Amino acid sequence: MPTFEAQLGDRRRMSWFRRLAASLAIVMAVASCTPTVNPATGIREATLLTPAAEARIGAQEHPRVLAQFGGAYDNPRVARYVTDLGNRLKNVSEMADQTFTFTVLDTPIPNAFALPGGFVYVTRGLLTLANDEAELAGVIAHEIGHITARHAAQRYDRAVAGQIGATLATILGGVLLGDAGAQLGQQAGGTAAMAWVQGFSREQEFEADLLGVRYLSRAGYDPMAMATFLESLQAQDRLQRLQAGRDPHQETFSMYASHPRTVDRVVRAAAAADGAGGRRDQGAYFAVIDGMRFGDDPREGFVRDGAFVHPELRFRWRVPAGFEINNRPEAVYGRDRSGMAMIFDGRRLPTGADLVREARTSLPGVTLAEGQPRRINGQDGAIAFGSVALDNRPGEAVVAVVRHGGDQLYRFVFLKPGGFNAAERQRLLATIDSFQVLSAAEAARFPGTRLRIVTVGAGDSVQSLANRMAIDGWREETFRVLNGLGPTDRLQPGQRVKLVVAG
Repeated sequence: MPTFEAQLGDRRRMSWFRRLAASLAIVMAVASCTPTVNPATGIREATLLTPAAEARIGAQEHPRVLAQFGGAYDNPRVARYVTDLGNRLKNVSEMADQTFTFTVLDTPIPNAFALPGGFVYVTRGLLTLANDEAELAGVIAHEIGHITARHAAQRYDRAVAGQIGATLATILGGVLLGDAGAQLGQQAGGTAAMAWVQGFSREQEFEADLLGVRYLSRAGYDPMAMATFLESLQAQDRLQRLQAGRDPHQETFSMYASHPRTVDRVVRAAAAADGAGGRRDQGAYFAVIDGMRFGDDPREGFVRDGAFVHPELRFRWRVPAGFEINNRPEAVYGRDRSGMAMIFDGRRLPTGADLVREARTSLPGVTLAEGQPRRINGQDGAIAFGSVALDNRPGEAVVAVVRHGGDQLYRFVFLKPGGFNAAERQRLLATIDSFQVLSAAEAARFPGTRLRIVTVGAGDSVQSLANRMAIDGWREETFRVLNGLGPTDRLQPGQRVKLVVAG
């Protein structure tokens, strides 16, 4: 009679073989998918995701996209314009008989993407960066190309195949090498799966560029607009690196990066458009974006003259010197080059809450060692200090809370691996103590910023117009990026340009 250990080993092997058989059955099911003709290429493809399933996924995810990206931009003129432009491009594609949904998302970050089923998104930040209708059309045409080429369905198949590959690697490793082999196989298969599902592949991105060029040409636009807009994106990326104190020429690298670098896409898209002509329609485009919101919405707060201001909630505080600020709906995040980080957020204050306790215990799983009351610009508050673990390293935290309007609590959190030096401590305390409640009249002085289209006069220059921009620093650099101007380009009288103005 076999020993208990031998019986257990036999059962384990049978379990491995049953799992192997199940996975092989899945592989066979994938291989036997019903072929579907790819609308863009005309090639018959066997995909797990049918066109009907793509439409269901897009409709299901659309509300989630709106929730994540601040909703649709509330400007009927802009929304109608983008929808009309998108439909003109869709109507010259291979899916002209399909219904598409085009949405402008209310976020200042330039971005565009598509969901399966004909859902295309551009942000208002992207609209403020484009310089004519053809450039925006190039972005939308590229996203339509992802849909017509069924890239989402292909990516879905690769994700499933990656998971199957990871499962098979685990099974085969376990059968041949035991539990240790299973762990090694799982790591290898998991890495392959991750590489497949990290966004569209380089080939898919270039195919979407080529399809975008096709649709631009069919609709009568200059396909070179795709390249000029990508150059503007590259210039903006360099400016953001400079503003953050990083090397403006350093490329972001990831082993899982699936999009070609901007430079590569510019060159390849321009080569595909070589010799083509077509309209740019700057006048029509500028008429639509004139007066658009620029940057953060006042309802979410913004940085102005070195301070974070929230006119709607009626407060302001000074941004620490050297900090890069990222304003998100849930909180304001900041970081400087030394690694010091900050978070500013708010919530309702429970009745009878003790402010010192709130400061000491507001970090998850941590009670800071020291805490004391603190008056902050005439408001009740508290501050706490203590040691914390940051990425498994010793660090220090400073948390301050301030009561505003009776039941509203705002919180500053400062974190630093290794702890703060004396100068850093003074800097963060100055920010905390700068919290100021605004009167209605004071809040009204911060209306936010908008784009205005102006005509260059005989005495105007890049410098003189840039100095009129209602932004904090980097005025000339921002003016050049917004208007697609190189470092040495000059303006001509009669030329129309974008300015950022208060309003």
